[in-house]
Amino acid sequence: MSEDIKLALKYLGLKEAPDEEQLLMVESAMEEIKKVARPQFLHRFYPLHFDGSKYYVDVDLNLDYRSTFGLFSRKQSDCLCILVSTLGSAVDKRISKYKDSEPSKMVLLDACANSLIEVVTDEYQKKLGLKEETFRYAPGYGDVPLSMQRQIFDLIPEISKIGIELDPCNMMHPFKSMTGLIGFKA
Repeated sequence: MSEDIKLALKYLGLKEAPDEEQLLMVESAMEEIKKVARPQFLHRFYPLHFDGSKYYVDVDLNLDYRSTFGLFSRKQSDCLCILVSTLGSAVDKRISKYKDSEPSKMVLLDACANSLIEVVTDEYQKKLGLKEETFRYAPGYGDVPLSMQRQIFDLIPEISKIGIELDPCNMMHPFKSMTGLIGFKA
């Protein structure tokens, strides 16, 4: 079973091995999502500094949070990668297409899209060849506020060129998009 299918089953909350019918439904939904997905990626590297009490970069991005401190100090990171990815707007449209007519299919497609964005972003991240990297940490997790999204979008205006917009509540559109902070060693 492929990684994207395993993860989709997890997102669906399936704790036991799926039966054949369930597996076929998820595989069919994944195929449908993959047909419309147009993954795009963007990344930027920044030197990461430590002043004895906090980590910072020489650009307008506040990293002074307990979670980011733990993330970067665990591997003594000296560089920051900001990674941005999206599956494209067609995925959101396909999912919402079934909102009223087939809500169970909408749930299946949503789980598959959540899985796919994780898997393709992981694959892209591996291609970057980062050394001693941390896991990808997203704004909105732990004590890092979702408002950090605005700082990232202001810092990297090219994000709009891959079709991602930020709404006033700092939510990305298309929804199947993500940003992540990754510490690593130069």
